[in-house]
Amino acid sequence: MKNAPTTKSSESAKDQGHFTPVSTASEAQRLRIIDALRTGPKTSYDLRRMGCYQAPARIIELRRMGYEIITERITLTDRDGFQHHGCALYSLASEPAEVQA
Repeated sequence: MKNAPTTKSSESAKDQGHFTPVSTASEAQRLRIIDALRTGPKTSYDLRRMGCYQAPARIIELRRMGYEIITERITLTDRDGFQHHGCALYSLASEPAEVQA
């Protein structure tokens, strides 16, 4: 059986610890979410617009890493005028001790 072909992708950048601004790698999404939450609360809609399409999964991962993230359920109206009930509003309450400097 032949080995699966390898392709050049964001994996090579991931291995080096570098991500492009549009990377969809989980680690890149977690970094974007934390950077965004440091500036204030963000909705799931906000995070989706930043390229984080699985925000709940990334939030769970961040919580397991020691970040305290509070979730509130809100109703919001998007830029097209549509109402979304039960959207998550995420707030960063604290960071793991090793991250704080």
